[in-house]
Amino acid sequence: MRFIRIPGNSSTNASASATPLEMLLDCHARTRHFMQLSRTLADAKNAPHQEIAEAATSILRHFGNALPLHEADENESLFLRLQAALPPGGLVREAADTMVEQHNAINELVNELLPLCASLGPQPGHLSSISHHLDHVAQALNQIFVAHLCLEETVVFPAISEWLAPAQIKEMFHEMHERRRPHAIPST
Repeated sequence: MRFIRIPGNSSTNASASATPLEMLLDCHARTRHFMQLSRTLADAKNAPHQEIAEAATSILRHFGNALPLHEADENESLFLRLQAALPPGGLVREAADTMVEQHNAINELVNELLPLCASLGPQPGHLSSISHHLDHVAQALNQIFVAHLCLEETVVFPAISEWLAPAQIKEMFHEMHERRRPHAIPST
């Protein structure tokens, strides 16, 4: 019996046919899952050490690798296009600005979460000594994510089809996929 449910391998390589909106929403679903897993991990002091290590490594991979790609999708591919397309003022422009501002607060909390999870991979027995701090960070991160994801899903993401031309959405698609493409390391 597993105390901590860890998802299957959720690669950051998106389906080649997924639209930018589908990719953004898919990442939101994974982020919600890993937020829940973070809160579960903080309270899993009696879980087997292997499960603690696996959960911590899984959380570390999502917030350390997948989330920065998602943030770049929003800041570089979506936000800049919306800023160019939207008229001054208005709810969508304000929401897009807020989205980017919230990324800074999210990143501060993620920067607290990552070393906590990194320490649990090799030392899962360490959980009891950091569980309170982990719970505090996970709860704070969850609180900001609830508002952040709701804002994006109800105001910012619907603006994609309303304000961006099909050619711009296609450009977003290519940029988002390029971010996820393994890049060859030049030989020396």
